Amino acid sequence: KVEIKVKIPDELKSYIVDDWEQITRHKNLCVLPANLNVEQLLENYTRAKTSGKSETASKNNREKAIAEVTAGLKDYFNVMLPAQLLFKQERAQYEQLKKDCPSLVPITTYGAPHLLRLFTKIGEALVYTPLGEKSISLLLFYLHDILNYMKKNASIIFSNTDYQSANPLPTEVVDPGPGTSKPR
Repeated sequence: KVEIKVKIPDELKSYIVDDWEQITRHKNLCVLPANLNVEQLLENYTRAKTSGKSETASKNNREKAIAEVTAGLKDYFNVMLPAQLLFKQERAQYEQLKKDCPSLVPITTYGAPHLLRLFTKIGEALVYTPLGEKSISLLLFYLHDILNYMKKNASIIFSNTDYQSANPLPTEVVDPGPGTSKPR
């Protein structure tokens, strides 16, 4: 099998590094559900790419291809998230979410940082699909198009407010001082 290489734009690589640092170094977790979840992000992409007025056969084919690629990405995301897209520091959060909501759907809960992680791993997974060379080329075209969309909209897709401390500081009990009665 030939490895399928998804090229992450340089401008997005810094977000991958920032994401890793937020989770592993700063001991933060992503705020869940995400402000902009994967499903919304891919719907925004689809809308941006299919909102033209002309009704041509090539436009219809493009819309169909975009719908298929985004549907496939959503499926891959939902399947790959628990086993391959979480850092070990995030697993307890995921398990708690699953416990609280057994019908949890990752694409409606997780956001752009995790979608970007999928793009770093999806090439390895696509090796096992029965797609021909032409289909792979078309798929890669749309995967790169989605990445370029994310790059162009990075300032609204990625934010440091997507993260919060994994261990919120316990609320401090303030001693009211002498002369105040304490409840018994």
